[in-house]
Amino acid sequence: FAVYSRQVLNSLVLDRAVEAGAEFVREAVSGFSREADGWTISTESGAQWRTRFLVGADGASSSTRRRLIGIFPKRDLALAFGYNVAIEEPAAGKNSDGPAAAQVDSSPDEVVMRFPKDFTGYIWAFPRPNVMNFGVAAKLGERSSDELRTLLTDFVRDYYHGEMPEASRMSFFGAKIPVLDRASWRNLRATGDGWALIGDAAGFVDPITGEGIYYALRSADLLADALETASGAIGKDRRNGQQSAGVRGYAQAQDRYEAGWRQTFGLELERASQMLPRFYRGYFLGHRFTDATIRFARYHEGVRTVLMRLIVGDQSYLTLKRDLMRSAWRVI
Repeated sequence: FAVYSRQVLNSLVLDRAVEAGAEFVREAVSGFSREADGWTISTESGAQWRTRFLVGADGASSSTRRRLIGIFPKRDLALAFGYNVAIEEPAAGKNSDGPAAAQVDSSPDEVVMRFPKDFTGYIWAFPRPNVMNFGVAAKLGERSSDELRTLLTDFVRDYYHGEMPEASRMSFFGAKIPVLDRASWRNLRATGDGWALIGDAAGFVDPITGEGIYYALRSADLLADALETASGAIGKDRRNGQQSAGVRGYAQAQDRYEAGWRQTFGLELERASQMLPRFYRGYFLGHRFTDATIRFARYHEGVRTVLMRLIVGDQSYLTLKRDLMRSAWRVI
C-alpha cells in the first residue's frame, strides 16, 4: 500500500472540491452563532458568513463539537506524535553504513511497527517519497508524554544504527485521536438541530489502528448523499415561504445520515472498540496476542492474508474472528 503525505492528500481533496463548485475561503473561523433560520459564522478577519446548515469537520479537538455537544472525555482519546525525517541520499564514496543510509533489518520501502508490552498502541515507521514518518500512538493518560517520547526516540535510534538523524532533517508533529470505547459508540450522535459532524470531529476513527482518513471521507459522502436526497423537501419548504426554510428537509437529512454512518461503519467500529483490550493486552496460547498473531502469520499464508486485508481496510472486524479461524484450520 502507499503512504501519502497529508499535505498532498489535503491539497488533492481541496482542488477537487473547488473544481466541483465549492468556494474556498482561506480564513480561520473564530466563532459561530445560531440564528432563527440558520447560522452566522465569523472569521478572524471580521467577516461573517450566513448558512442554513452547519458542518463540523475540524478534527478531534473540534471547536465546533465543543460548542455544540462538548469535547470527548479523556477515556475516548489517544495521543499521537512523531517525526518526519527527510531522507538524505548518501554522497558518492560516502560510507553507506552511516545513520543516514541503510536501516537495520528493513528497507526504505518497508513499513515497520512495534508493539511494546503493556501498551495500548504502537510505534511505527512509514516510508513516504523522500521522507520517513516515525510516530507513536497510545491511549491518552496511559503513559506520560516523556515516556512516549523516550519510546519513540529509542525506536528511531534503533532504526538508524544507534544514532538519531540530524535535527535539521527532522520536523515534529502531534495530534489527539478519538478512540471511542464501546459505551461511547452506543450513545454517539453526529447531528443536531441544523448541524452535523463528520470525520474525527464526530469520533469516526478505528479504535485499534487510529486510522480515520477513510471514515472522514466516507462520512462526508454519506452526509452529502443525505442532504442531496432531502433536497426536494428543503426546496419545497423554501418555495412555501416557511419561516425556517428547509427545516423538515434538513431533519430528514440528519436522520438519514445518522442511520447511514451507523449501518455503514458504526457497528464495525463499535466491534473494534470491544476488541481493543484483547488486541493489545490479551494472550493467545500463552503468548501476547500481538506476538502470537505475528508469529502465526509468518508461517501461515491464510492468516497472513486475513491480516493484510485488515491492514488495508478490506477485512471486517465483525467477521475477523471467524475468518482467522477458518484460515488457521486450512492446510499450511
